[in-house]
Amino acid sequence: MVWADEIAASGSRGDEAACADAPRPCARHAAHAATPGGLVACAAPEGREMTERRHAEQTLRASEERFRLTFENAPIGMAIVALDGGFIRVNHVFCEIVGYAADELTTLHFQDITHPDDVDADVGLLDRLRRGEIPRYQLAKRYIHRRGTVIPVVLHVSVVRDERGEPIHYISQVEDVTARKRAEEERERLLAQLDTERRTLRTIFDSAPVPLLLVEGHGAGRLIANPHAIELIGAAPERDQYVGRLRRLDGTPIPLDELPSSRAMRGETIPGEEIVVVRTDGSCRTFLVAAAPLRDGAGAITGAVIAGEDISPLKEIERMREEWTGVIAHDLRQPISTIVFKASLLAKQPQCSDEAQHILASATLLNRLITDLLDVSRLESRRLDLSRAEVDLPGLIRATVERTADATRGRRVDVEAPSDVPPLLADPGRLEQVLTNLLSNAAKYGAAGTPIRIAVERRGGEVLVAVENEGEGIPPADLPRLFTRYYRTREAKTGGAAGQGLGLYIARGLIEAHGGRIWAESTPGKKTTFRFALPLP
Repeated sequence: MVWADEIAASGSRGDEAACADAPRPCARHAAHAATPGGLVACAAPEGREMTERRHAEQTLRASEERFRLTFENAPIGMAIVALDGGFIRVNHVFCEIVGYAADELTTLHFQDITHPDDVDADVGLLDRLRRGEIPRYQLAKRYIHRRGTVIPVVLHVSVVRDERGEPIHYISQVEDVTARKRAEEERERLLAQLDTERRTLRTIFDSAPVPLLLVEGHGAGRLIANPHAIELIGAAPERDQYVGRLRRLDGTPIPLDELPSSRAMRGETIPGEEIVVVRTDGSCRTFLVAAAPLRDGAGAITGAVIAGEDISPLKEIERMREEWTGVIAHDLRQPISTIVFKASLLAKQPQCSDEAQHILASATLLNRLITDLLDVSRLESRRLDLSRAEVDLPGLIRATVERTADATRGRRVDVEAPSDVPPLLADPGRLEQVLTNLLSNAAKYGAAGTPIRIAVERRGGEVLVAVENEGEGIPPADLPRLFTRYYRTREAKTGGAAGQGLGLYIARGLIEAHGGRIWAESTPGKKTTFRFALPLP
């Protein structure tokens, strides 16, 4: 009921406008009457409450549906649990985790699917949660799958309360961490395995009977030395602190960039190299050093490993042997010279010329062997003296060919030498010794009647000499060992060729003493070529 004068007082509009502003009755109650006192009577709408109730019910149902869809499609396990532990509602992810259907879980309690060792902790936390001592909790626990397997999970739980603050039920989120657990266990296993391997390698490194060094990084590089290395060479933490203390066999210091470790960090592998180390007390030791690069998983070089073996005792034995060989050979020279002289006199007598020739040939052979032993001793003890002079190499080669005519009898020796080869500064006697050895080998192992070819050429700052013969050749496996002391090929041994395997060893030593190099090339069944190169002044 609205008073007419109150409606009129709402503005200067007329009764119709005021009534128009008033709430419009529904069709069923549109009738109204004016009373004699000026009161207008209107009937209130009876269906408004019902409409609002229906609207509220629809909104509630829509909200419930959104909640249901959110709950069911959550990407994590969800469960509503009664205060007594029974399951009220679960989503499909929770069902997948424990292996039960939703209707089966509504007949169970959370204790039924919880590992027995975890139940007490879970119950205690739920009690504290219900009493309001904690707002929520997170717990790593284990569920028992329907098949009986143990499922590690992480559980998040909070309590739902009514308007008065009384607990209604619990709501929980469950995350299956089986894959994460396996990954963590695998990680722990790998870490334990890595730690075991690291400790094993460290034990091997520390207990190795030879000095071992690890270089980390580039530049000066930090050194890690095992106890044996520290005992022998000291414990300097950086490589540049060893410069000046590491020397070649001739005593010259090795620069930092030429150290085995530096070469290894450039990718080179050093199988074995003799180095003299000056110790902190001033004494010198000789080491056989090997080095190799260290690489990471991508193949990049991150450092180097260096192993050394103290061969000083062996070098001392070798020195004593060389000294003994030199002394014996020197002492034998006198009687051999006497034998050669007397045999030469006897060979001139008609009645004993044949016997004297045999004695002379044997004494000459023995004298050459003694000379070779003396040369070996001088080369290995680095006591070989070279009488250097200006040498016309083509002329020396032609003279040597003439003087070795007996050794090359029956073969033609061709010499090819250009006229523009400059003179060398060398020991002519030692170069002739090398040429004589190469010519006699070419005649000894070449095919009968085939020529021997000597070629000389200038190439850059060197003069190259090649001595070539035709024949069976040398097997490829023998080529790297030809210049080794006392080494003879199988063909040389079975063919009955004379020699002790010292000629090429001495030739290499003499060429290297001149600052040159010597090597061999061979094609089996065709030809063999020995080459050496000497530097120009």
